[in-house]
Amino acid sequence: MQTTKSQAELHDVLRALLRESMRLQLMGANQPRLSQAQGYVDGFVHALVEAGISDHRALLAIVREIRNELTGPSTGAVGAESKELAA
Repeated sequence: MQTTKSQAELHDVLRALLRESMRLQLMGANQPRLSQAQGYVDGFVHALVEAGISDHRALLAIVREIRNELTGPSTGAVGAESKELAA
């Protein structure tokens, strides 16, 4: 019986947690339910980093992938020029 999951399996779990959290946010779910889902994601990400299973770059790539899947691509890249416009 296998007791540990591979990095790919754990990343799939993270994808499912992110999809649920973002779906709830897009639906306008009530705050307690949304906070609970976001807490699951936060805790899972923390565990992946602390265990040395994933690094920040890999985790950000997964978040970007799921965000694009649910809401489409971003509208544009933010660069140094944007800082001048915001000021």
